Amino acid sequence: MKEFIFAALPLVLIGLALAVLAVNHMTEKQKDEKWDTRIAFGAGFGLLMGVTLNSCGLWENHLLGLALGPLWGMAIASLISRKD
Repeated sequence: MKEFIFAALPLVLIGLALAVLAVNHMTEKQKDEKWDTRIAFGAGFGLLMGVTLNSCGLWENHLLGLALGPLWGMAIASLISRKD
């Protein structure tokens, strides 16, 4: 059972992050010009966090941190709205 959960966890995390990105991209409030800047910053920050979590030994495969980090960084950055 443990192997099944660890095998399915990356797919579930990818699905959740893509769903958050898709919903936030489709809304009308995200049609400003700073959308691309936030997504790029989120991907960069997520990549750094993925590498950091890899060094902590969170996953057995380091590719998961390198792949899921930027994806979750973009998803979190799409949720943050700046009112400048």
